[in-house]
Amino acid sequence: MSNADVDLSIVIVTCNSLPAIIDCLDRLRAIGDDVSLEIIVVDNHSSDGTAARVRDHQLRPALIEADSNRGFAGGCNLGSAQAAGEFLLFLNPDVEVDDGAFDGLVSFYRSHPQAGLVTPRLRFPDGRFQPNCRRFPTLGNLPGARGSWLSLIVGDSSRYTTGDSTEPLEVEAVAATMVAIRRELFERLGGFDERFFMYMEDTDLSYRVQQAGYHNYFLPQAGAMHHWAKGSRAGRVRRLFYHHRSVWKYFGKHFPGVFSMIMLAPMLAVNFLLT
Repeated sequence: MSNADVDLSIVIVTCNSLPAIIDCLDRLRAIGDDVSLEIIVVDNHSSDGTAARVRDHQLRPALIEADSNRGFAGGCNLGSAQAAGEFLLFLNPDVEVDDGAFDGLVSFYRSHPQAGLVTPRLRFPDGRFQPNCRRFPTLGNLPGARGSWLSLIVGDSSRYTTGDSTEPLEVEAVAATMVAIRRELFERLGGFDERFFMYMEDTDLSYRVQQAGYHNYFLPQAGAMHHWAKGSRAGRVRRLFYHHRSVWKYFGKHFPGVFSMIMLAPMLAVNFLLT
């Protein structure tokens, strides 16, 4: 296909992602949306045969095999560099997309020229709403964030996490579990910041999108089911470590100073140990 033929390029980053990636591709193969698609899978040096299974899949996605684990941000950047679509969609391998989601996303962009990042409504396999939008992290709302031991005591995440909606909702930051962006804007912003190996790369990009004058949106008219943490074999402790380190890097990048460089690190270390 030429560039003009592709509406949406779907980039999926895998790392030891069996069997979730096969279910994801099976679902993509069954979707009958009208927009033209290309599918790019970036395998971050899996050891479980993910790349071979993807290569043999009936969907025949483009496959990029990294010679090392470049992390989520690095994998997304590698895949997007090969994309031809007007829009990019970053998709976790443990997500099964609903019919009509791609049509809904592209249609929303066509009617909202200042739309930056757009994410659909996610749900757990049992049908419950899965929050995937949040406010930008601050010292005041971090205690309510997922991964904070204080959230177990306070029990109120509303200061940090954005709730459900039946209408399109402008939000501050979105999760990259399934998120779209104009390819031109993504390239102009330099893609994901690869200093974030896992986590917070999406919040960082959300912040930079807003700084560029665009708006981020939650779009409930598009939907998908997310099998939480089924797309990688990374253990809970490892995920918590990367999450805490990325929060520290985020504050150091956007709000450098005594607090972020000296005080925040021990606070995050204590929270990591308690969590």
